Amino acid sequence: MGSLHATVDLNNATADDLLKLNGIGKAKSQKIIAYRDANQCFKSIDELASIEGISEKIISSNRAILSLGVCSKTLEELEASRSTFVDVLVDPINITFVVVIFILGFLDHKTGKDLKGQIVSVGVLGTFVGIFIGLQGFNPADIVNSVNEILVGLKTAFFTSIVGMSVSTILSVTQTLKAAPENE
Repeated sequence: MGSLHATVDLNNATADDLLKLNGIGKAKSQKIIAYRDANQCFKSIDELASIEGISEKIISSNRAILSLGVCSKTLEELEASRSTFVDVLVDPINITFVVVIFILGFLDHKTGKDLKGQIVSVGVLGTFVGIFIGLQGFNPADIVNSVNEILVGLKTAFFTSIVGMSVSTILSVTQTLKAAPENE
């Protein structure tokens, strides 16, 4: 048999949906949504007790109609959080480091000068620049909302290191293979 009340999904309910709960007004419904957003959804109905003004009594009186659906984000939130490899490639800072690394790689190959150490150093410099960029947007008072800024910087950090080490390794391998027949 069906319930007399519609189920209220804590992970996807709107503020108006939450108003259907016993003991929940506009202020508490906003606190529930803020908590859900800050904690990336509810893992348990009992988490409601972590919200100021929501007692065990309120939770007990609503438990029968509460549910925990799959945590969903709006399409705009998904698009904003999605990052592709192309986004990393077209970042101006990454382009700058890649151009410098490829110029050094070209010079190493054409002149025979050993520039692999400098290539790796440019990649490592990109790592420090990326970490520095990420830390500029970090706010210790708002860690949850600061994570994205750190991740943007870390993308630069890892990307530049990967490119620098890859170019250096490719040059080392090709030069070793080229020199092998000459040594025989």
